Amino acid sequence: MPSYKNRYHKISYNVVNSSSSNLNDILLLLHDNGQSSRIFDSELKYFSGYFKTITADLAGHGQSPDGTGASDNFWIDHAVTLCELLDKIKVKRTAVIGIGGGALVALNMAMINPGSVSSILAESIPGHEPDQEYLNSLVSYREKIKNTDLRSRYQSLNGSKWERILDEDTEMQKRFLDSGHSYFINELSKVNCPVLFAGCEPHEFVPQMEERTKTMIPMLRKSQVHMYRPASYPLFLSRNDEFRSMSLYFLMD
Repeated sequence: MPSYKNRYHKISYNVVNSSSSNLNDILLLLHDNGQSSRIFDSELKYFSGYFKTITADLAGHGQSPDGTGASDNFWIDHAVTLCELLDKIKVKRTAVIGIGGGALVALNMAMINPGSVSSILAESIPGHEPDQEYLNSLVSYREKIKNTDLRSRYQSLNGSKWERILDEDTEMQKRFLDSGHSYFINELSKVNCPVLFAGCEPHEFVPQMEERTKTMIPMLRKSQVHMYRPASYPLFLSRNDEFRSMSLYFLMD
């Protein structure tokens, strides 16, 4: 995988050219904290039928080394880095599917460089700001990963370092909660592209997901919510056909 380095991070990325005749349709897929871009392996063939598709490993995940975290905000740092990467590879505008922390990165990208993001599908977003209830639930879920069949999924994403990645990310999120900072670089009203929030209720580690998501709706100019019952995280694995249809309908509207 090629890589891009700035003052925050060195991130590995991959570009899959589309079989579509419309070369201007581009999609960026962003994984959640604790995962890697390999989570999207099953979806690349499908989405590359419609978009030039880009994946990236966030710092410390997959093939990307740890970053410096110069701004002390993992999600803003990555938004800056990815906006610079898009400029480097001459991508002027892209749709984004972001899972969890990847969705936080996508919303920050839309504020840092508004013209670069055409639409965002945000799945399993933890909410507007960090809170203890969410962190406690995340810690419990990650302990469950280590002691159930879920461990094989995370091993497949990050190899032998999968457990260290989860632990280091958990510690980062604890420090971030203690800092009192927001996930976002600005008010969400500054996001000028359409946003579709998707999730499931109940969710494995986001408490009251539907309520958290609906709280964000009035903060955005153009947004909507789609909740699945029953389903599990991530949706593109548990409700694959429905997720693909929803994604295309929204992103290509």
